[in-house]
Amino acid sequence: MTGPRRRAYSSALRDSQAQGTRDLILDALTELLTEQSADQIATRAIAELAGVSQPTVYRHFPDRQALLEGLSDRISAIASAASGDDRLESLDDIAAHAARDLALTDEHAVAATAEAILNADPRRLSRSSRARSAELRRVVAAELPDLDERDHIRITALLRSLYSVQTWLRMREEFGIPGTESGPILAWALETLVNEIRAGNFPHAPSERTP
Repeated sequence: MTGPRRRAYSSALRDSQAQGTRDLILDALTELLTEQSADQIATRAIAELAGVSQPTVYRHFPDRQALLEGLSDRISAIASAASGDDRLESLDDIAAHAARDLALTDEHAVAATAEAILNADPRRLSRSSRARSAELRRVVAAELPDLDERDHIRITALLRSLYSVQTWLRMREEFGIPGTESGPILAWALETLVNEIRAGNFPHAPSERTP
């Protein structure tokens, strides 16, 4: 005869406490990223700043990659909550989105700075950053079917390099231009580029030549 089966349950209080601990750890990582690169940050430093033990950090984030992905996911959630529908339906959307997003970024400057630092290293590109690049490339290919794949990639790279959190950070930190001002500037630049590309004024990729 077997004993009574233990009932599995999820405690809302326990879940809330676990999320609170995760937030403390990610807050600490965000703060440290403003001073050091991701590879330089020790788990011990994160634990000390968060006020938890190292085993607690590892329990929630088994390795460095899990930490960085956790931070990336939280930044994406903040951006989605702030901006609402973030889909690019056409190239006409990119200018308006840029103006809106740079202004919103000012309200979440610490998290945005951490994302900019992460994304500055191609090995650390956040999932949200990769997703936005893929989305833009699909829009470019759909709207400019007469251009070849290489030109689609080059146009996507140009627009994406401008429409990025790195642009916000550089204009803010190096030139003292907040997102409320840099957003309209970037929107104008993107709209101008899109109009020129549609008019056929984009320089095509040089053809490959065999020696």
